[in-house]
Formats: sequence, C-alpha cells, structure tokens
Amino acid sequence: MSKQDRKALVLQYLVHTDLALPPAVLFRNLRLWQNATFSEKTLNNYLHELEAGGLVTRIDPEAMVERERVELDNGRGYWVATDRGREQAADSFSFS
Repeated sequence: MSKQDRKALVLQYLVHTDLALPPAVLFRNLRLWQNATFSEKTLNNYLHELEAGGLVTRIDPEAMVERERVELDNGRGYWVATDRGREQAADSFSFS
C-alpha cells in the first residue's frame, strides 16, 4: 500500500465513522479494524499532512460536551474530516 493509499485510508475511516477521535484511539481502531501497518507516529504525520490540505481538522474535546464544534489551530484535539475531506474521499476501502 502506497503512502497515498494509507493517507486515503485514514481520511476514509474518519469520513466513514463520522466520529471525532483522538489520535491514539484512531490509531488503535485502524490497527484493529483495518489492518493498518503504519506506526502511531506515521499516523500523526499523515493527519498533519491531511490537515495542511484542508481535509481534516482538530476540534476541542471540551466544546463537544456543549455540542459545539470548535476548531483548534494547534494543541491536542480530536480529529474529524472536514467538508472538503468528505467531498474528496473516494470509496475505495471497505469498512465493515
């Protein structure tokens, strides 16, 4: 699987699950359910590359308690696909 395919897998998983996930939980779920073979550090690199492309963003987990989606520029947050990410995501992976 190429780097582009692995990044697409990460994006597709966020789109498919429609969840806001901290990186450690995202990593464990990709390993468990999608047989991902890359490291947690590599996942973090992919997330930052996807973020630079406007395909994913971090949101404030504390704001979620109030049912708000507050994007974070930096720091710890939960990752979600953006509208642009949803539009760009291709259904090339099976999530079951």
